[in-house]
Amino acid sequence: MPKRPDVFGSRVPRLSTCLLAGLFTVTSSGLVLAQDASSEAPPAAGSETVRRPNANDALDATPWSVMAFKGWSNYHTLGRTVRFIWDYVGEDVYGVDVTYTISPETGFGRFWDRILATRFQLGGKLNARAQQSGVWIPELSAYFALRWRRLPWNHIVATSFSIGEGLSYAVRVPDSEIITTEVGGTSRLMNYLMLEMTLAVPSLPYVQLVGRIHHRSGMFGVFGDAQESGSNAVGLGIRVHM
Repeated sequence: MPKRPDVFGSRVPRLSTCLLAGLFTVTSSGLVLAQDASSEAPPAAGSETVRRPNANDALDATPWSVMAFKGWSNYHTLGRTVRFIWDYVGEDVYGVDVTYTISPETGFGRFWDRILATRFQLGGKLNARAQQSGVWIPELSAYFALRWRRLPWNHIVATSFSIGEGLSYAVRVPDSEIITTEVGGTSRLMNYLMLEMTLAVPSLPYVQLVGRIHHRSGMFGVFGDAQESGSNAVGLGIRVHM
């Protein structure tokens, strides 16, 4: 019986050769396009995700800042103060604050940037507390703070939030703390807590309007006999970054 002519057998080498040639052409074209795209794309910083520009990013080039502040002491506790329950106790607080921000390019600064998306800051504040009696009481505070300033609406209003912790020393116990103490005594050296919000024009983030709560507390007897002693001043300030 005569054999069937192997029609496909004679065409397979030609067909496979054509397919391989086409595949090589497509692959070569894809590699050329990929190389062109990679040369046009901005270089990635290692494996990190490239973040969108933010108005407050410019502040990384200005680690030092100075703030002038005026506050008014509240009769109520910190918990009521943050809820805007207000009763003026008759004491004004004037202050100058200096802050230094740790660069995110350093290992320590990069740690806080990656873990909490914050900037780590060191600050010092000199206050003059004007008593109703006319006496002025100097007060010195030193603290560290964490500041959140990469916020999604910063292209509209450049904003930051900060919380700070440290120590506060008053040359004399302020009248506001004597008046509000109900349990235990008072102390010139106390714990210092700072809560702050800043607002700025996105095109000029170096000049900020500041709202701050300045809180002194005995921490339930940690500082001497100051079990329920302390004061809360709420105020406004202007900060300039340099």
